[in-house]
Amino acid sequence: MRPHTSAASPPPAPGQPPLPGQAGLRIAARRVTQQVKGAGRVLHDVSLDVAPGSLTVIAGSSGAGKTVLLTTLAGLNTPSAGTVRHDGAQPGAPGREFGFVPQEDVLHLELPLRDTLGYAAGLRMEPGTSADAVDAAVRRVLASLGLAHRARTRVRDLSGGERKRAGIAAEMLTRPRVLFLDEPTSGLDPVTGAELLHTLRQLTGAGTTVVLTTHALADLPRADRVVFLAPGGELAYAGEPGALCPAFGVTALEEV
Repeated sequence: MRPHTSAASPPPAPGQPPLPGQAGLRIAARRVTQQVKGAGRVLHDVSLDVAPGSLTVIAGSSGAGKTVLLTTLAGLNTPSAGTVRHDGAQPGAPGREFGFVPQEDVLHLELPLRDTLGYAAGLRMEPGTSADAVDAAVRRVLASLGLAHRARTRVRDLSGGERKRAGIAAEMLTRPRVLFLDEPTSGLDPVTGAELLHTLRQLTGAGTTVVLTTHALADLPRADRVVFLAPGGELAYAGEPGALCPAFGVTALEEV
């Protein structure tokens, strides 16, 4: 594979403050195999690296093990064989340096967004954090993710793209060094999906490492690195998006 070169990050959208800088987490997986009860072997001998402050997209057909790989890289599942290391160490219990956004909404749908994030901040931030600090964190993520004008809107009444960004906002309250997202663009129209990827690119520009799974081919060219799983959970490709088609001897992503 050619050496990976991170793409330049676009500037924040007009009117949005830049996100605070931070040091992203480096992830290294070596010969990871994962057995899942009732499903057998889902991943087989997968090795890859995720650079700090990069946007990595995990792609592949349904049942190829994308979500299992994501949760294994996140340290939520221990590999059946092989190792996953965060900054050279075995991952511990997920903490404040770690964010995970599942496919399904986990925010309280009936509360205004600002109140929902305030509740999430109380759970995620250090015990004893002052009310002023919690409020400042909520205002920061609302502004950074372009949701300040929706602060008093019930979560249920947000658009699909806004709800996805609200889920990200909840995880960004503690400024995690790495953010994992399972199918964040699923169900979104192409324009909204592109806007969400732009938001995630802003996070990498501020230093956060971002890893996500996707079914959407349009997400692949927007990544720094693509990890493509073949059926059976084997690694078919890991490298720059521009080299994906040549690696398979095809001219279009749909042919991969």
